[in-house]
Amino acid sequence: NIFQLRAAVKTVEAATEQHEQQQKQKQKQPQQQQQPPGIIPLPTSDESEQLLRIRHSCAHIMAMAVQRLYKDAQVTIGPWIDRGFYYDFDIKTPLSDKDLKAIRKEMQKIMRMNLPFVREEVSPEEAEARIKAANEPYKLEILGSICARDPVGPITIYHIGETDHPAHWWDLCAGPHIESTGSISPDAFELESVAGAYWRGDENNAMLQRIYGTAWETPAQLAAYQQLKIEAARRDHRKLGQELDLFSIQESAGGGLVFWHPKGAIIRHIVETFWKDLHLARGYDLVYSPHIAKVDLWKTSGHFDFYRWVSANSCLWLKAHTELCNRSGNACATPA
Repeated sequence: NIFQLRAAVKTVEAATEQHEQQQKQKQKQPQQQQQPPGIIPLPTSDESEQLLRIRHSCAHIMAMAVQRLYKDAQVTIGPWIDRGFYYDFDIKTPLSDKDLKAIRKEMQKIMRMNLPFVREEVSPEEAEARIKAANEPYKLEILGSICARDPVGPITIYHIGETDHPAHWWDLCAGPHIESTGSISPDAFELESVAGAYWRGDENNAMLQRIYGTAWETPAQLAAYQQLKIEAARRDHRKLGQELDLFSIQESAGGGLVFWHPKGAIIRHIVETFWKDLHLARGYDLVYSPHIAKVDLWKTSGHFDFYRWVSANSCLWLKAHTELCNRSGNACATPA
């Protein structure tokens, strides 16, 4: 009930104050930061150069595995992302979870081969000739974009295995990568899902199949990450909102527009009150801005061109907007 929630807020305030005092003590006596016992760190690619290289290399290994299993597969792009990687493929066969298992098994074979990653610089003309010989039209388009940005710059290719190795594979890429496929633990990565993606994000282009994966330095990190995802799914606000009767989204009003039910409205009220009180206590002032304004304001801010695009592409925008997390609240804070 509301009294229990207010008591919980008081507890949070007391814990916050205690935490601030502890932080002040730590600043007075600097010491080496240590990971709490039993906690497995899960760095993002921005936080770990080694994991960035592992994830990027996994994307290449996955592309190699896919082309070994599906001879008609054409590759496009395969970057690292926050805690994993993906690669977009043009494949006639729709991929399923069963296919992901086969691809993962093939990737493990490649990792156990311990093939080196070899960087090579070539001229644009040489790169074009090799790409055409490999019948990779998407790579040819990427090469054109690279040359348009830097007409005189070298083109880099990364090989998996030496060129005379029977399993040799290569890709147009700027890197970076690890030393060899054997540097990745075969039990520290997983392929997670398949999704559709238009080439270069344009609905007028070909629909590709995107495979998402995650990769870590150790199997223990992978297990911790997978458990974290399970816990996050249990706490998904969309799931809890329905189960606890906190809010609903009425399609008649529009996608992503939240109707707060009595229980959810009370929780929102308490959280907003806590947020406001905390900011006021720390010397901030509250301000509110209008939801609408003259068009000149949006032209100055740069939003107008975006709104004009939305107007012309309303169906695309609505689809993307509906997929966003449900957001609410209009208050903002500025330092006094």
